[in-house]
Amino acid sequence: MKKITKIASVLVAAGLMLTGCAKKSKGPVTVEIWHSYNGTQEAYLNKAAEEFNASQTGYVVKILAQDNSGFADTVYNAVANGVGPSIIFNYGSTAVDYAKEGLAVNIAKYIAEDVKKGDTLMQDVIESLPESMKTDVKGFADGGIYYLPGCTTGPVFFYNKTMFDELGLVPPRDWKELENIGRTIYEKKGIAAFHSDGLVDNIQELIMQNNLGYIDVANKKVLFGSDKLVEIYQWYADCCNKGWFEFNTVGKYSSEDLANGTIASFSGSCVNDQYVKMLNGEELGIAPWIASSNGIDFYTAWNRGPIFLKRADDVDRGAYEFAKFFLSPERNCEWARANSALSPYGTTQKLDSYNDYISHLPAGSALPSVQANLYASGSFPNVHGGSQVRNILVEYLNNVVDGKMSAKEAVDAMVRDCNKALND
Repeated sequence: MKKITKIASVLVAAGLMLTGCAKKSKGPVTVEIWHSYNGTQEAYLNKAAEEFNASQTGYVVKILAQDNSGFADTVYNAVANGVGPSIIFNYGSTAVDYAKEGLAVNIAKYIAEDVKKGDTLMQDVIESLPESMKTDVKGFADGGIYYLPGCTTGPVFFYNKTMFDELGLVPPRDWKELENIGRTIYEKKGIAAFHSDGLVDNIQELIMQNNLGYIDVANKKVLFGSDKLVEIYQWYADCCNKGWFEFNTVGKYSSEDLANGTIASFSGSCVNDQYVKMLNGEELGIAPWIASSNGIDFYTAWNRGPIFLKRADDVDRGAYEFAKFFLSPERNCEWARANSALSPYGTTQKLDSYNDYISHLPAGSALPSVQANLYASGSFPNVHGGSQVRNILVEYLNNVVDGKMSAKEAVDAMVRDCNKALND
C-alpha cells in the first residue's frame, strides 16, 4: 500500500485544484475524472463528458489531464485525503488496494437500485461479458463491483513469416507445437525461436490450460502448487537452456529482436503491430496466440476501464451515472475505436457500427488475432496480494532457468511466498 502523504504537499507537488474543499453550493454535482491519456483517447473522453453533461442537469463531469509520471501515487494520496477523482482508468488489480482501504465505491448497490426501477442497462452490460471474464468484475474478495472494463486487448503471436514459410512451419496451436517450432528453428537457423514478452500471462495460461486452479479467495491461498506445475517450470527452463526459447530480450524490446533476426517469434501485446519493422525484406506474420491446450480453453484478456473512487454519496452516484452512459453500447463502441481495441461486451458487439469498425481495421492490425481468442478470454480474482502473486510466478521461473533452484524447490518456495502475499 502506498504511503499517504500530507495533503498540502500532495497538492503542491501535483498542482491540483481543491475542488472538493469549497463550501457546497446549489446546482449540479461535480464529478472529476483524472487521466493521463492523450490523442484520440483524451479527445473521446472530453466528447463523452460533454455529451453526458448535455443529457441531464444533475451532474457535471470534468475531465482533468494529469502527468503520467507519478500518476498512481498522486491519485492514491489525493483519494485518501478526500480530494481525489471519482474515476480513473486502469486495470481491476489497481482497484484492489483502494477497495481494501475503503476508498473505492461498490457500484453493485446502484445497479440493484436501477434494476428495482426497471433500468437493467448496466446489469445487461455486465452480464454480456464472456463467463470467464466476469471474474475481473465480480472477483473482488468481498464480492463488490469496484471497476468495469472499458475495452480489451491481449497477446498475439508475432513471427518471421519468411522464415516460417521457408521451414514449412505454421504458428503454434498448443505448447507442444511451440516446443517443436523451437527445436526446428534452433537446429536450422541457430537462433532462439521464441520469446515471451509477457511471461506472467503465459505462465497463467499454462496454469489454467492445465486445470491447476489459481487462487482460493475464501481461504487466501494459491491452488496451483502441484507436480504438474513443477513439470511446466522444468519444461520451460529446458526449452530456454537448449536455446529454443530466449528468456530475456537481447535488445531493448522483443519487437526489436524479432525485427533484426535475433529471435524468430514472440508472444506479446497486440499493440506491437505498430512497432515491429522487419529488416532485410522479411515479412512479419501475426496470428492468434495459444488459447487452448489439453482440451481446455483459456486466454488472458487485458481489460482496462473505470475504477470508482470514493468522494461523497451524491458524487459517487454521479460517477456511476456517467459510467452507465459511457458503457452504453454505442459509446463503448467509440471508446474501443479510440483505443484501437476491442469491446468485451456482447451488448456492444451486436452493433452494426461495431462490426463495421472490426471489419475495416487497418491492414496489418493484430486485433483480429485478439478477437479470435475472445471466446476463451479469462481473468483472475482481484484480491489483495494478487499482483504480488504475478511477480512471484516470474521470479521463481527465472530461478529455475538460471539454475539457482530446482523446479521442485522453486514451486515450493513460490507457493509459500504467494500465500504470504495473499495473507499480509
